[in-house]
Amino acid sequence: MKRIWWILALGALLLAACGAASAPESMSGGAPAMEPAVEAPMPAEAPAMDRLSGEALPLESGAAPGANQATGESGTRLIIRTANLSLEVESTAAAEASIRASAAANQGYVVSVETSGAVGYEYTIITIRVPAERFDAVLGGVEGLASRVISRSISGQDVTEEYVDLESRLRNLEATRTRLLDLLERANRVEDALNVNNALTDVQGQIEVITGRMQYLRQSSAMSTITAQLQPVRSEPIIEQGGWRPLEVAADALGELVALGQELINLLIVTAVFTPVWLPPVLLIRWLLRRRRKAAAAAAPPPPAG
Repeated sequence: MKRIWWILALGALLLAACGAASAPESMSGGAPAMEPAVEAPMPAEAPAMDRLSGEALPLESGAAPGANQATGESGTRLIIRTANLSLEVESTAAAEASIRASAAANQGYVVSVETSGAVGYEYTIITIRVPAERFDAVLGGVEGLASRVISRSISGQDVTEEYVDLESRLRNLEATRTRLLDLLERANRVEDALNVNNALTDVQGQIEVITGRMQYLRQSSAMSTITAQLQPVRSEPIIEQGGWRPLEVAADALGELVALGQELINLLIVTAVFTPVWLPPVLLIRWLLRRRRKAAAAAAPPPPAG
């Protein structure tokens, strides 16, 4: 009888742990999904514990809060804000330096910078992160550097519901861990202790995954991201209104005459080089035509005498 109660207690704890980690892989709002928790293997047969109490421990179930419940100590919602700008600036180097300074002055930092193009005509992509409460001010300052705003995109992703769900799952897993630790202390057989320890290791792994995800959501909502694509102002081509320039016309005409003479000389050279190819057929055709004219003249009747 004790053997049956031991199996039921361990199995119930494992089911509670697996149920706490059975949330969908992809959360609402397009946030990156957590890795699915690995299901703990159930022992084929757990030996009885001679000195274990004959009653299984009751399972505690934490009620999940509503989706509209605020999270965090401050009661505010978790919003991940992102802005993408494409700006035309007088100097990309100066604009990049100003954006760097703005990030540092507002307790932010530079994530990445990419620069391409020729010297004096560089294209730069810079990404910074700033505290969420200073997002609008920094964004306005970055836009103020532009001669022209080519494009502007701002998005906000609400991850409050996911965070609240993670909190509920974490409470359930921590309660399961506490009960497993209690079972581990009461285990008198090595095999029983190993089975409980395996289940405890799986639950601990799920707790670490969830706490890591919660930390990521807190950090992402606390620091907003701004990406600015900087390109220099395109200079308009200068069109000169020229008048009549006879010397330039004469120079152009002389150049064309020289070019024509060169082409004629080139033609004569090519013709002379290919003389063995074209001269024999020309002479043969000429000889045949002369012979034909002579034969026609001989066959013609003489004109009548006057």
